[in-house]
Amino acid sequence: MKILVIGSEGFIGRYMVRDLKAAGHEVAGFDLVPEDAGRSGYVFHQGSILSREELMKAARGAEMVVNLAAKHHDFGVSREEFFLINETGTQVMLDVMAELGIKRLVFYSSVAVYGDVTEFSHEGMGEHPVNDYGRSKLAGEALIKQWAVKDASREVLIMRPVVVFGPHNFANMFRLIDSIYHRRFLLVGKGDNIKSVCYVENLVAATLFMMQKLRPGIEVVNYSDEPHKTSREIANIIRSELGKKPLKAHLPLGLITALASPIDLVAKAAKVNFPITASRIKKFASPTTHGSQKVRALGFKQKFSIEGGLRAMVRWYLEEGINERKRSASGPRA
Repeated sequence: MKILVIGSEGFIGRYMVRDLKAAGHEVAGFDLVPEDAGRSGYVFHQGSILSREELMKAARGAEMVVNLAAKHHDFGVSREEFFLINETGTQVMLDVMAELGIKRLVFYSSVAVYGDVTEFSHEGMGEHPVNDYGRSKLAGEALIKQWAVKDASREVLIMRPVVVFGPHNFANMFRLIDSIYHRRFLLVGKGDNIKSVCYVENLVAATLFMMQKLRPGIEVVNYSDEPHKTSREIANIIRSELGKKPLKAHLPLGLITALASPIDLVAKAAKVNFPITASRIKKFASPTTHGSQKVRALGFKQKFSIEGGLRAMVRWYLEEGINERKRSASGPRA
């Protein structure tokens, strides 16, 4: 099958392209940034998801589209930017697909559409996003559902992953590893809160597993790795791979977030994505509990453990990532 991957040069995109090729598919890549010169074996088109003409050129001949494009930073991205890419860009993509007669779509959304949950999320629960990222992703999903019902033969897979990590990722987990390595990390709160995460290779494998089961209609699938880890366990796995001793003490959450709150105000005003903010501290100290019962009930088995994935990412960090810290502040691909 010929598959167009939108966001092919991004973190998840590089693994998606690799595994689709390995599965025997013909792959076309589409991204706002230039092609990664270190890879080959697929046709690449540079362009914006907001450009109908550029996307039309890339999508010709495709039988399926995998859309990884998104805006998703905590700070430095306005509400308008979130909705421009995650909603308007989705509509442009759907219009192109309709015109070209492409009926199969895999769309990467997020568990952020559920908002703050106090129990393990599941695909049948209501969506109550609490930030613009989650709202814009849910808006994109709504457009896709409208598109799907207009033609009963259209096949849609909506993937809702948790925080994704792995080598070549410069987001939350990278910042955590970097802060532990440079001795800037202190555990805030007891660290007994569950943090649902997923290793990128497991996520892509789960996606390809579900792609094989695509049928007319819409399938919504959460993804997180199991068994889940606490924030203390995650930090200690990283510390162990870095040759550091396990954490013992912790700082009071209320005091530290109060001291860090001014950083959030500066970040919002200056539109700067600071590595340490009160918001990030609260997020790391708060439980994020998202299940992936549906894909597992269908028979999917993850290949890599969370510990194995974290250790692989730390090794990559020491070999390559530590020299590319500036990229951690770069924006997402669209």
